[in-house]
Amino acid sequence: MESNILSIRKRLGYSLVALFTVSFSIFLIATDQVIKRDRLLRHERLVMATAQAVGESIENLRQGQATKLDDLSYQKILNEFSATRVLVWLSRPEADPLFPDVTSVDEFIGNPALLQRAGLNAPGMQKPRSFTFEGQTYFTCSMPLPGDQGVLRFLEDVGVSPSGRQENLIALFLIWIVSIVFATMVIRTIMNKALDPLSKLGEVMDEISLRPSGVVSDELVPVDSQPFELQSIVTSYNLLVERLQESWTKQLLFMRSISHELITPLTLIASSSNRLNRHLDDLALSDRNLLNSITAEARNGVGLVRDFVDLASSESGSLSLPLTPTRADEIVANLSEELQPLEWGARIVTSLPKDLVNNSPVFINVNQGRLRQCIINVLENGIKYSAADKLVELTMSIQSNCLCFDVRDYGLGIPEAELEMIFQPFSRGSSNTSEVTGSGVGLALVKQLIGLMGGKIFVLSSSSQGTIMRFEFPVISSNNS
Repeated sequence: MESNILSIRKRLGYSLVALFTVSFSIFLIATDQVIKRDRLLRHERLVMATAQAVGESIENLRQGQATKLDDLSYQKILNEFSATRVLVWLSRPEADPLFPDVTSVDEFIGNPALLQRAGLNAPGMQKPRSFTFEGQTYFTCSMPLPGDQGVLRFLEDVGVSPSGRQENLIALFLIWIVSIVFATMVIRTIMNKALDPLSKLGEVMDEISLRPSGVVSDELVPVDSQPFELQSIVTSYNLLVERLQESWTKQLLFMRSISHELITPLTLIASSSNRLNRHLDDLALSDRNLLNSITAEARNGVGLVRDFVDLASSESGSLSLPLTPTRADEIVANLSEELQPLEWGARIVTSLPKDLVNNSPVFINVNQGRLRQCIINVLENGIKYSAADKLVELTMSIQSNCLCFDVRDYGLGIPEAELEMIFQPFSRGSSNTSEVTGSGVGLALVKQLIGLMGGKIFVLSSSSQGTIMRFEFPVISSNNS
């Protein structure tokens, strides 16, 4: 199941890409402002230099004339300083503005709306400013001439056209895309290298397991060779391994002590009580029932201890099952013989399809003794949770090249939420009652044993009418026998 929580690698990657994008955007905005400011400064320097030159030209003309300069004289001076992208004119609030008479500025003069935006005949000084008109960017400012001669006004076409702006935006967008792709690749490489120690630590942690040798982990992780940020995690991991090793060692010693200290006396108790029951003829019925109870409980205790030992061995991988090709019909036949002496054996009904007998024999690769142990365990569970007058059925079938053993009881069924829980050690379903004894070990051990034989066990169906538990094993060729 895919988690909705982002990994550290993705979080850092997305954060760095977002940071790069924001930084790139801020850089573009700042660059645009710097360029605009630089252009305004250049425009201001141009205006100051032009105004100074115009003033000197006016002063030179006035030295040879006693009267005030006429419009034609002013126009000649304006003609010298106007160009294709720069218009210089004289604003005179008491009269019409005076423009240069050159064809290079016809584009400006022929656009009255543009001249109005630039302050056509406004009085006074105006600092350099920019404005946009019909998609074009312009700079404008003004400087008064001495002696109430008027105001010298300037209009400069910066040259940023709509098509040029669009091309620049497209180019910047493409640069951004390429930069993001490149940055993503670089960030991924950096992230992989940065998180490589964490990935290796995860691989080492995955190696923790209960090995047959009793060793939990082959080696501890050296702390000094790890990055500073991981050293506390590695230290905790090493301490965890040591605690697991100590716990596992104690568990092994405990299980060995149980198998040695309990099985022998319990077996002796069961044998002695059974012997007394056979040799004492004058016992009262209550005493004989007591001896039978002692025998049964002692045998149950032996079986429970062995189940504990087997479960611990299977979980650590130290339980080895020799597997041999076995005929399916022989398993059920031998099982039927083994069930007959049991007090509940008469309630078991076995069904063997004719095609498994008449056709070519069907073989599965199992440990016959352990498989019978598993099937008997599930049959006994079915008996426990069925009414005393109900039968438990054992059937076999071939499905999808697998041999299936189905155990069907007619009990109360298993709630859907508990279908997986019943195979966990020491877990018993909520449908269990105080009258039904058990430790919760049997089905957990069955699942382990079936898995070691290459098979599967699962609840095929369950309802208030009963439960069907299925064993499934792949069929092998009879030539392998």
